[in-house]
Amino acid sequence: MSAELIGIIAATIALGTATLASMRGVRHEVRDVRTELRSEMTGLESRLRDEISGLRDEMKAGDSALRNEMKAGFQELTARIVNIGDRLSKVEGIIEGMFWGSRNQPPDKPREGVA
Repeated sequence: MSAELIGIIAATIALGTATLASMRGVRHEVRDVRTELRSEMTGLESRLRDEISGLRDEMKAGDSALRNEMKAGFQELTARIVNIGDRLSKVEGIIEGMFWGSRNQPPDKPREGVA
């Protein structure tokens, strides 16, 4: 029985040593994978930052172009409205000249005895 016990103990020690060695290997692999993932993530982060920066620049340029276009459109619209207002005032003057209205009446003569 002592030989069997020694065999079981030896087998247990051998299995424990093998398990310990494999755990160390797994730890080293996990550490290597973790380091590799960190470096990949850092690279992705820097590329993402560069893309975002480029998109911001494109948006600023597009925003600036849109603002300039809107400004030019509003200036043209203002000029057209002023032109229409000038034309309308001329037409109003002609119409008022054609009709004898209260504006064209002579003022009332003051009556005697009115203070």
